Amino acid sequence: MQKKQMISSILCLNTVLFLLTAPGCQVKTANEPKVEAVTPSQPRLLSWRVASAWLEDIFAQIPNSSIEDFRKDTPAEERRLVNAAHGETGIRDDNAHVYGEPAPLSTDFMLKRMGAGDQDVLYDLGCGRGFFLMQALLTTPIRKAVGVELAASRINIGRRARQMLLDQGLLAPGRELDLREEDMAKTNMDDATLVYMDSVFYSDQLLDTVIRTMARARSLRMVVMIQKGLPANPYFELERTERLKMSWSPRFGTDVLFYKRTAVPAE
Repeated sequence: MQKKQMISSILCLNTVLFLLTAPGCQVKTANEPKVEAVTPSQPRLLSWRVASAWLEDIFAQIPNSSIEDFRKDTPAEERRLVNAAHGETGIRDDNAHVYGEPAPLSTDFMLKRMGAGDQDVLYDLGCGRGFFLMQALLTTPIRKAVGVELAASRINIGRRARQMLLDQGLLAPGRELDLREEDMAKTNMDDATLVYMDSVFYSDQLLDTVIRTMARARSLRMVVMIQKGLPANPYFELERTERLKMSWSPRFGTDVLFYKRTAVPAE
């Protein structure tokens, strides 16, 4: 009799276990967290450390693509072209072609200070290889990034890196990285909401033209510049200055100027 009761108990226990594990019959506790589905439109954002590590690895696979390569080996024709875009000052000083980038942590700070969000279109005027914009796309939800660069060798390297990002699935579908081989004084930036410029050696002549172009972008709300700011104008006002690390000043940093929009041109 005792043996029969034991067998019956085992059979009952097996039945309960089967019901608890059957599809659709699982018992959920009150404290079990709700899992929300991630839609394809939600970008997979990385930390600045992870993003910069990915980018450094990608550029390391592209010959002659480092900051040092750009500094020591700008093709003579590109050097003349970039300098000439800055007018007489650029030709005389012969330094507009000099290359540098913000440190990845500095880029992260700037993007957060800009408030880069999912409705923003970020322009980099003089984007070089596009590292700044690529980090922005990997770490913030901006919907579009546009780089404008006259030096063909630099923009072509950026395009190779962009393709590698796409091949490795690091750029979410629908998030655009537009790299233009153009003069920043002539490019159309009507859709810009944020603009960044590594403007250390930019001439006032060029910036006067760029100010008028940016002013026509009616959704543009902030301009961020390195070391040299905008000439006096009625459209953009200096809001604050921060000291951040750059590739050429890793120890003491360089001034970064944040301008807010104050007016738009009359119709």
